[in-house]
Amino acid sequence: MAKPLKVKHVCELLGKYLSERSDIGVCRGLLDCVLEPSSPFDPKSIRSPKRWFVLSVLLATSALGLFVYFNRLW
Repeated sequence: MAKPLKVKHVCELLGKYLSERSDIGVCRGLLDCVLEPSSPFDPKSIRSPKRWFVLSVLLATSALGLFVYFNRLW
């Protein structure tokens, strides 16, 4: 019969496994959602942000600026 594992040991093993795999993870998933796809032929190329992300950041910043301006919060 297999020896039961403790929670701490399983967390250490999982953390070690995830740190060795740079192609998976929450940060990688968020970056893939926000940035253009990477080039498989040039892994060191700079990835530009997607258009919808730039537009949403500009709209949110404009809305916040208008809110602050018209409510005189400064």
